[in-house]
Amino acid sequence: MRKLTNILYMFVAVFVAAAFTACSDDDNFEWAKKVSPDNPGVYFASSNEATATLTPEEYAQSQSFTLTLKRLNNKGELTVPIIVDKADKVFTIPTTATFQDGANETTLEIKYPGMEMLHTYTLIIHVDEAYTNPYVATDGMASFKYEASLIRWVKLTEGVFKWNQGEFADTRSEIYWLEGKNRFRINNFLNSGINWEFSILAADPMDASMHDAANFNPNDRSTWHGIPSPYNHWAADPAGKTCWFLMQDADNGIYAQWYPDGEEFVGIDFVNFWYDTSDEWWGNVDMRGSATEPCFKLIPFVYYTDETDSGYTNLYGYWDPIG
Repeated sequence: MRKLTNILYMFVAVFVAAAFTACSDDDNFEWAKKVSPDNPGVYFASSNEATATLTPEEYAQSQSFTLTLKRLNNKGELTVPIIVDKADKVFTIPTTATFQDGANETTLEIKYPGMEMLHTYTLIIHVDEAYTNPYVATDGMASFKYEASLIRWVKLTEGVFKWNQGEFADTRSEIYWLEGKNRFRINNFLNSGINWEFSILAADPMDASMHDAANFNPNDRSTWHGIPSPYNHWAADPAGKTCWFLMQDADNGIYAQWYPDGEEFVGIDFVNFWYDTSDEWWGNVDMRGSATEPCFKLIPFVYYTDETDSGYTNLYGYWDPIG
């Protein structure tokens, strides 16, 4: 019996020693960080714009932007250190942000004079960890990344747009390109008063049935054709169908409504456009232009203001070759 007891004691001793050895091997182990009950829980609001594409005119009006910071605990005045992880030299970043007593929000103004054309500037900052609470869900993050570019709109051409069955008169528009980007603009699109912007889903050079914005190259005009994808003034069909609506104010759900002929006789109550990225038959654009064929096509479903029969039609655009 004594022999069996000694064996058991030996087994327990070996097991305990092994356990301590295993624990000591993990020298990097750290217990979860404790957060005091009065931690302010400061973070950058999710409403902050993470990117900015500025025209020279916009940049001339303002060479700074403002970020919103929030906190979970609004007791007392609080000054929070702002840590810079990375920042191009054009940025002037305050080292602190201050909350007034009882305030849940404050702002941080960042200046960026001296930007040059066609260059992207980046900053990455974060709130000092002592003032954050990683264990509480918020509508933002303790760190923030921002990118800004200074780019001009370049006029490419003027185009004429025709309704397939002559539902409305032809309209003419100036067409612009945001230099260096996959972004184009048709001014006063269809006489709607809307400067509509779109990008191009270009065909994969190895598989023409696959369209993606990544296949577009601003420096290679051979990629400047494909499927037009709405960039602004648009909303997806709330019914979940394959189309998009032209919007006057997308943020507030206001549909575009206008009289293309300029007379309050029969106009457009609202309109959506077929959107299918599987084939350019449903919608296509060739920003290089064409001397013989339409270089723009959309398939709209028009709802008329006088409640007459609505339906699908084709919309075509024409402009001279631009290279």
